[in-house]
Amino acid sequence: MQPRIIVTFSSLHQVLTADKALRTAEPAVFKIRPTPTPPGLSTSVCSMSIEILEEDQKQAIMDYLQSKSIQPSGLFTVG
Repeated sequence: MQPRIIVTFSSLHQVLTADKALRTAEPAVFKIRPTPTPPGLSTSVCSMSIEILEEDQKQAIMDYLQSKSIQPSGLFTVG
């Protein structure tokens, strides 16, 4: 089983903003999906995160979020 790459945020609003930004990014096609935050990864009230489905896109996704002033609260590899 391949490890999961999880990006956590401090609020559901940030998750939705990041999801929309990544899904509409051009010309990039980022492979992501919203997912429940695995237990123990975040102390935030927000129970949703974004899972990066292609490991080789991790840095590009993080750079893109930073360019859009979207600040994740954490990046984790699970499993």
